[in-house]
Amino acid sequence: MTEPLCCEVLVIGAGLAGLTAALHLQENGIDTQVIEAQNRVGGRVHSMRQLGSNKEAGGAYIGAGYRRVISAAKRYGVKLIDVTPTLEFFREQELVLESRIIRQSEWPTHSDNPFPEKDKALMPWNYSRVLIARENPLQKTEDWLDPNQAHNDVSLSDWMKGLGLSDKAIKLGYDMNVSFGDNAQDVSALLMFFRAAFSLDQRKQAPKGVVGFTALNGVQRIPEAMAENLYNEVHYGKVVTSIDDSGEQAKAHCTDGTIYKTPRIVCSLPFGVLRNIKINPTLTGLQQEAVKKLPSQPVTQLYFAHKSNFWEADGFKPSMFTDGVAGMLAAARNGEDPTKVTSFTAWAMGPNAARLDSLPPKQAADLVIQEIEAVRPAARGQLEFLGLQSWGNDPFAQGGWAYFRPGQVSSFGATMGTPHGRILFCGEHLGLANRGMEGAMESGTRIAEEIVATA
Repeated sequence: MTEPLCCEVLVIGAGLAGLTAALHLQENGIDTQVIEAQNRVGGRVHSMRQLGSNKEAGGAYIGAGYRRVISAAKRYGVKLIDVTPTLEFFREQELVLESRIIRQSEWPTHSDNPFPEKDKALMPWNYSRVLIARENPLQKTEDWLDPNQAHNDVSLSDWMKGLGLSDKAIKLGYDMNVSFGDNAQDVSALLMFFRAAFSLDQRKQAPKGVVGFTALNGVQRIPEAMAENLYNEVHYGKVVTSIDDSGEQAKAHCTDGTIYKTPRIVCSLPFGVLRNIKINPTLTGLQQEAVKKLPSQPVTQLYFAHKSNFWEADGFKPSMFTDGVAGMLAAARNGEDPTKVTSFTAWAMGPNAARLDSLPPKQAADLVIQEIEAVRPAARGQLEFLGLQSWGNDPFAQGGWAYFRPGQVSSFGATMGTPHGRILFCGEHLGLANRGMEGAMESGTRIAEEIVATA
């Protein structure tokens, strides 16, 4: 019989949340062991170095107001690079509707533009963001969990209709290559208010003139550097199948037969992964419902090299935002010259990602290339498929990020992270006042502080 490995706290998952918790516990003299199912740290912060020039599959860039992430980079010796000059080019993209390219200059007076007169100049890819920021009822980010905001926990579609927008305006202003849910009916307006309030707060904290950063050798260098500062090395390849909290101490069982015995477990896994782990005693009530039902966004990225500057031949911008399966085709500029395109990434979200995820990678890439070439004949034969990252098909992620459907925020948003016996939970989905990487680190710190306070 395998002899259990013992520690004071076991952290399951070596993403930003788990590593943040582990380092905070370590600083307070608590013996902590981090285990990770994969052969790398970072979770959904992943630099695709095998494809060259550090193509980012997760944690694409660091917002200039991301205090926790930036602080960790500085503390653990990771050099940050200002990408503001490069990000400026992301505003330069063409709109593609029904296989027709529409220039940004044409959009305000275009016959397909369904937006209200005062918003005609807004492009579909940023319309909902501007609208939500303008009409946001939240005064502070953490207000999204206030019971007094429950009346806003309706579908984004219903909220937009309440402002007088047509179905066509909602479809073009939100549903194209959607970042949260399948469409505006599938996501809570309250979540979107929270996201907008968080973005505004980040911009206020950012240094003047700076939009964001990347890290030398990829954003994944940050969690790697964090892991390098742990006294106990991360144990890789530890896929947890069950957690038993019925005895004097909790035990985590892994597929390779390893057993960890500990007074406390910090679980940083996404709920889509956690729902496949047997927990004894079982989760109950709203927490059980949250683990079973909280959805995660399908996100698939396809990476391409280009054989020529085909955009110079057709006169359009290299990047495109489409209503098809190609989603957003973004020209990357990862070289020393920010004006030079180094590669392309097709970002497919929601239903677009789900459709591509049903295909073998090469077939998915062929479908995307065919769509691009149909719109831009100059691109024919000019794109070379390099690789693909599907977060929806990743068994250790089950999606790119969590989102809330209408009614879910007010139902279990404030209680789904409640400790369950000796098990405590953290992760980007449990950020109370922050989202994404910042939310992950916020939650990891909060859980570690709770353990330290009771140690």
